[in-house]
Amino acid sequence: MHRSKETMQLAFTVFAMFFGAGNLIFPAFLAWQAGENLLLAFSGFAITAIGFPILALIAVEKTDSLENLASRVHPLFSRIFTLAIYLAIGPCLAIPRTASTSYEMVRNAFGFGDNAISIVYSVIFFIAAVLIALNPEKLSKRLGRILAPALIILIIILFAGTAGTEAIQHPAAGEYTAPFSSGFREGYQTMDAIAGLVFGIVIAMNAKAMGMGKREMRVSEIAGGAILLIIYSLLAAIGTKTLVSNPATGADILSGAAAHVSENYGRYLIALIFILACLNTSVSLLSSTGEYFSRLIPKIKRNIWIAIFALLSCIIANIGLEGIIRISSPVLELIYPGALTLIILSFFPYSEKMRYCYVLSVSAALLASLLSMLGVNLPFGSIGLGWILPSAAAGIAGAFLGKKQTGI
Repeated sequence: MHRSKETMQLAFTVFAMFFGAGNLIFPAFLAWQAGENLLLAFSGFAITAIGFPILALIAVEKTDSLENLASRVHPLFSRIFTLAIYLAIGPCLAIPRTASTSYEMVRNAFGFGDNAISIVYSVIFFIAAVLIALNPEKLSKRLGRILAPALIILIIILFAGTAGTEAIQHPAAGEYTAPFSSGFREGYQTMDAIAGLVFGIVIAMNAKAMGMGKREMRVSEIAGGAILLIIYSLLAAIGTKTLVSNPATGADILSGAAAHVSENYGRYLIALIFILACLNTSVSLLSSTGEYFSRLIPKIKRNIWIAIFALLSCIIANIGLEGIIRISSPVLELIYPGALTLIILSFFPYSEKMRYCYVLSVSAALLASLLSMLGVNLPFGSIGLGWILPSAAAGIAGAFLGKKQTGI
């Protein structure tokens, strides 16, 4: 019983680490747009927004670290690739956005408009994030026991408050006439598979601190995926309700749902939901990047790194976020296929003869990604998988080349 409690605590931690503002708004808006095709659209979304991220955690667990996994291509590639991932998904993009996104909901709730208030909010937000992020090996006690359950309770309240509202029955809109591929692409855009590669190091630390073995850790990771599925389903159900007309984003739908729950206090409910979701993600990213950079440059202690990245993120969130996004988003778009290729390859038995497979398939994925960014039309490019055929073909060629070189 005691072990089951720890397993669920780590599962809630996995959920909290992945579940940020984007994860809040995507399912509701998907449901609104998909209409009668919701089931197919949601199935595609679940594969890429839940399946890929959990597989990423397992891939890191199997190889002990992202660096070890990437070094199967080449040690230099590992250093560059890992550093690019941590910087792009950490202080250069995702961490600053946690403050700016949550502030938008706070501003709407309280009617704030002064830039000075945005700065004050960001400072308070990141001070709270740093205090929680210190000692990443204890993150499960802070996220798993307190913040994740609190967030889930608030989402359940939001869902329950709209449960009696009539569901919408309408034809699919726009791209959701091809529901599965559209949902697949929507989940793909969460970039949570890369986040899984980053979070793996902290999940492993927490599992070790609780005395859990790899099997128990994997159960927790899968259970965390199941929690994500349940919460995504509740949010999608909210998106099917007749609460707002012609919403521009999922945030509009959730805000309408909150107003339906309480005309006077609903805006505070939705603001608190966004604050908790963004705070959880910020804490997780600060912990992960702090741990990685303390290993990369041991002379600077982990908690100092956490403070440095929090300060940098606070500055970017207030004066330079749009410019940073213009730089870091293409970097993420470029390296994402390579990351997914590494995740897939990690589930095949590894030996020295597999190195050619890693080198060629990852190189092909990165090249295909670059071509897609330059406007070249590739098979499956419409759902963000233009890299899949080149990578698979190169991987097969690499496997045969490896066998030939080793005489097998």
